[in-house]
Amino acid sequence: MSRSTRPVSEETARFHRVVERGDLEQLRTALKAGVEVDAPGHIGATALMLAVASKDLEKAKLLLRHGADPELADDFNSTALRHAVNADFEEGVRYLLSLGVDRGRHPKYPLKKIDYDLSALDVPMPEELRQVMSEAEWKESLEETTSEMDRTPTAEPIIRDVQSVAVLKLFLEAGDDLNLAPNEVKRDLLGLENGGEILATLDDYREHKSPLYGSRNPERMDFPFWREMIRTGGNAYTARQHFQDTDPFTKPGVVWCYDRFGASLTRLEDGRYVQIGGEHEDFYDPDFFIYNDVVIHDGQGGFEIHGYPKDVFPPTDFHTAALCGDGIYVVGGLGYPEQRQAGATPVYRLTLESWEMEAVATTGEMPGWIHGHTARYEPARNAIRIAGGELHVPAEDGELEIVPNPETFELDLTTYRWRRVK
Repeated sequence: MSRSTRPVSEETARFHRVVERGDLEQLRTALKAGVEVDAPGHIGATALMLAVASKDLEKAKLLLRHGADPELADDFNSTALRHAVNADFEEGVRYLLSLGVDRGRHPKYPLKKIDYDLSALDVPMPEELRQVMSEAEWKESLEETTSEMDRTPTAEPIIRDVQSVAVLKLFLEAGDDLNLAPNEVKRDLLGLENGGEILATLDDYREHKSPLYGSRNPERMDFPFWREMIRTGGNAYTARQHFQDTDPFTKPGVVWCYDRFGASLTRLEDGRYVQIGGEHEDFYDPDFFIYNDVVIHDGQGGFEIHGYPKDVFPPTDFHTAALCGDGIYVVGGLGYPEQRQAGATPVYRLTLESWEMEAVATTGEMPGWIHGHTARYEPARNAIRIAGGELHVPAEDGELEIVPNPETFELDLTTYRWRRVK
């Protein structure tokens, strides 16, 4: 997909072959000969990147002692740490993190523009998508992808690339956000499967195929079909296939599933995890739905599902969930278009003992209708600090438009008053 090429000298090529295939003594000899330790090779990779990609910590340490720069990036803006993560090299990741290297948020050097071969995206729509989207929607998605690839690159947190729970825990210990990790790895962390046969019966499916809101605050909703969807990680499409409910247009009705975007996952001090809301698929999909449920995981594959009345806790996605004492504060979110109110910032509190959800009335300089942001609890001030994300603001035509949030805000949890952080 990339047309990026660069000439590599024979000296550098030989040096890199020693890193990849030679032993430690051969590498010492090459370094003593005065080779350029950070000379870029194929796709701009350095010797240090090759060493960690080969899972050779001793070579990596030797290169670092000879001045290798761990903050350099290849032609795709991947540093040595990202190469170690892509190789699932736990020891290499641990060592690089101990050096305090950038974890993808604040690169030391300017990011490089990637020269993608965009003609490779000129492909016809796959047959399996023809029942769920139109040709125009497919072309629009390709145009969006092309636009994404052609824009100036931005910093990407490396935790998004982790492949194992062991490496994920290293990033969490370093202070990264669990919610940025891949869904498959988060499921491993929770003790859930990634795949597997749905064991619910057809009657189970028919009885609880569709999403339901709770009638109490909260209401236990441990239905067999829902539990199987959580256990296996199956999406709505796989459930339809399994139960031969294959035509969503002649047999309408959203299928409940746990394959979601924009859900929050929060670790409790006792080792449990709480997942809140999230959406399945985009608006054009017949199984698009935004959820308002809470699932409490024991971290070993066990869980319980709680539902809530829609007027108590509206559907939410791309919110934040900050653990503060005996409660989780749910701030912001995208929601359905009819939910969005310019200037308002929804805040809810989930009480951990009772699992009750309550709306929190706030005052002051609130951010507005925000989603996709970050949140951090500040114990010293008993406040939640939020930053980044996007805001919905009124446009000239009276509709809401989405703009980046350039500011930082804090919510004082003693007074429930917002303030703009200067």
